[in-house]
Amino acid sequence: MERLRQALDLQWTYIDAVHSDDPAVSNIVTRVRLDRSEDTTHTPSRLPGLESNRDDQAMEFDPLTCATRNYITGRPWAPSTPTYMVLSPAKVACWYSHLQILRFITADAEAEDDVTVILEDDIDMEHDIRERLKTVWGALPPQWDIVFLGHCWSNESTYPAVPTPDASMGEPADYTTPTTLHPSFAPKCTHAYALSRTGARRLLLHLRHPHFAYSRAYDQALAWLVLSGRLKAFSVVPSVVVQRKVDGSDIDAGRSGMGSPWRETLMNGVLGS
Repeated sequence: MERLRQALDLQWTYIDAVHSDDPAVSNIVTRVRLDRSEDTTHTPSRLPGLESNRDDQAMEFDPLTCATRNYITGRPWAPSTPTYMVLSPAKVACWYSHLQILRFITADAEAEDDVTVILEDDIDMEHDIRERLKTVWGALPPQWDIVFLGHCWSNESTYPAVPTPDASMGEPADYTTPTTLHPSFAPKCTHAYALSRTGARRLLLHLRHPHFAYSRAYDQALAWLVLSGRLKAFSVVPSVVVQRKVDGSDIDAGRSGMGSPWRETLMNGVLGS
């Protein structure tokens, strides 16, 4: 990340992610399991028993699974359940880590920044990301919530591109692939996205809602919030930030720990992606 920051002369704040073996994650997994055992259609806002001394680590449970759409619980786990549908501690830790950032963003009422960009640490960017974003940023409507700078497992050009105010100026001649902005369809992967202050507050409210919190993987949650119209979302096409995937993934343990097979490349990535 430092190579990337220095090459592009950017400034950002590092915030440590929460590890999957953090006690907070264990408590959340226990809470979710209790929710689902008590009622599969309604999640109570307060849960008894979380303060007990029972050693849940010593008990054996089937893995939790990810809910879909408006459901708050997933299908029963089976050995054939694909890894991306297993609600693992790593997925819970990812949700919790992003939630902590949202709390940080929304807590400072005096903050001057109207937009916050959230980046995960396994990324590469286009060398000319500033210029590419300048060509589309003016097309955003006033009340946008989130912009996906990178995405996966979704055709984000499903909807027509938003007209760009200065489109008549054109892009530089060396742009073999124009950068366009589209209303989001159902983007997954959360390695790079921008939030307005209103969007950060709106997203935080959804993610903390007891019927929805920790019901699935974090990117699955965002995709559903977009698909269901709960977030006013846009996607930059093609992605100007991609996942490098040079190391294994603990969030998606598929393909012998190397994560999903989705791969994207950049036109001129800083790190060669």
